[in-house]
Amino acid sequence: MDIEVLEEIKQQWLFAADSMPQLICLVDHDWRVLRANRTIERWALGQVEEIGGAHLHDVLHKRCSDRSCYLKLLWQGSAAALAQNGRAECNVWDPLLKRHLQIRIQMPVQEAGTKPEDLFAVVVIDDVSELKASEDQSRRTTQNLNRRVEHEEQKRLQAEKVQAHLRTILDRTPVFVAMADRTGALFYLNPAARTLVGLGAQEDLSGLTLIGCQAPGARARIAEEALPAAERDGAWSGDSLLIGRGGREMKSFLTLLAHRDTQGHLEGYCLLGRDMSEWVRSEEALRLTQNELWRLSAQHLTIQESERRRIAVDLHDGLGQTLSLVKLSIEDAARSARDGVADKTAATLARLAPTVKSALTELRRISMNLRPASLDDLGILATLSWYFRELEATCPNIRVERDISVKESDVAELLKIAIFRIVQEATNNAIKHAGADRIKVSLNKEHDDLELLIEDTGRGFDLDAVADPSTPERGLGLQSMKERAELSGASYAIQSAPGKGTSICVRWPSPEAFEQKLATMPPPLIRSVRESSRYDHELPSQLSACIACMRTFEI
Repeated sequence: MDIEVLEEIKQQWLFAADSMPQLICLVDHDWRVLRANRTIERWALGQVEEIGGAHLHDVLHKRCSDRSCYLKLLWQGSAAALAQNGRAECNVWDPLLKRHLQIRIQMPVQEAGTKPEDLFAVVVIDDVSELKASEDQSRRTTQNLNRRVEHEEQKRLQAEKVQAHLRTILDRTPVFVAMADRTGALFYLNPAARTLVGLGAQEDLSGLTLIGCQAPGARARIAEEALPAAERDGAWSGDSLLIGRGGREMKSFLTLLAHRDTQGHLEGYCLLGRDMSEWVRSEEALRLTQNELWRLSAQHLTIQESERRRIAVDLHDGLGQTLSLVKLSIEDAARSARDGVADKTAATLARLAPTVKSALTELRRISMNLRPASLDDLGILATLSWYFRELEATCPNIRVERDISVKESDVAELLKIAIFRIVQEATNNAIKHAGADRIKVSLNKEHDDLELLIEDTGRGFDLDAVADPSTPERGLGLQSMKERAELSGASYAIQSAPGKGTSICVRWPSPEAFEQKLATMPPPLIRSVRESSRYDHELPSQLSACIACMRTFEI
């Protein structure tokens, strides 16, 4: 073949090789570059004429000293692959070239007369960064689409689950629920509504309407007010009368909702109705309870004023007279001192000491009757023991039998003053009015309840006569005990008859149940309990301050 033709063909092949986007290199056994196309220049790795004889690793990775560089490992491991398969491949991200490369190494076709060591392999390096980016983008897009599909599927399943729950709620709720089209014709009634209107679970709803579910006297309001308001505002609420089985009318509170499609066109209505009959009864019961509370509050004030009058009389007739005498004695001693009569001054002061002690004793008596200090310091059990000892010492003809098996921790704090006052009032009544010679006081736990039982052997009385409003004075103490018991959350019972003595039983729930019951009581009633407890503390504390002051006069 003509040499010029061959040279032309060679130039054409070289031109074609230089035009390829891949980097094509011919290397020897030592991986030194014998020839490379112009891509080496386009990648800014050097000039074609200058890289001949250079190691391919040094051409691609200038100034790389990493012994674990993937190119070095690739050259070391490719010889076995070339010997076995005639080719080796590698896909890798090159951190120095900042490119994703696809490297293919294969044995060349040896021409006749060519030594094997002269040409070892052809290395084709393709920059697939854009392809990898497209693949990554495609993969991310696919993942996003899959996530969206999965999310939509989850939303669909969740919506179906919510719909199932809503249907279960509608089927089980005791509220009247009806759905109607835009003409008001019903197409759904929940079981509670079907029971109300007298329809079976499978009976057809044809002929039933929203207005037809109302009592005749309420239909005009639904038609003229409720439906237009719901269509205009989206919802309407108000009182009405639903008609039930057998024509029974039930006072109800209705909520009428209007539903529209995405274009805003009216689709239908939903009617929710709540039977208010029980609420009406509860409201009446609450009104009666409030009236009773007002009555008890007024009675509490009456009892409180009576107690205050009694304290005022005690202070005026007893302590007041004593203090007046003290005042006169001090003035007499002061005159004697000014006149220089020392003996008379000393005698006056000596007579003053017993008077001051008497005043102090009287003040202590009043304070202890109001609220024993031991109730706060030692507790209810020690206070009851002290009170029974004082009672027996004051009234030696009275025998007090005690049956107390509870522990101090069994008695809630708010109950202690109530227990003491009830015991105090009951024993005073037994002594003053009943003429009893034996009183039995029991304080025990019955299951989780705390029970106080006070029995006497007195003359007894007619309960109906004492309860007669025309003689309120006779039952004031009994009413006080009853009020204290009920305000502290207890049940109160009294039994008596002429000639058969009297028995008073007060039963409180456990401390935990008492606190729970206290939390459910109306706020005015809680304030009454707290106010009563506060009053029981304040006045004795004030008198205790007086006692502390008067102790300075003791001799």
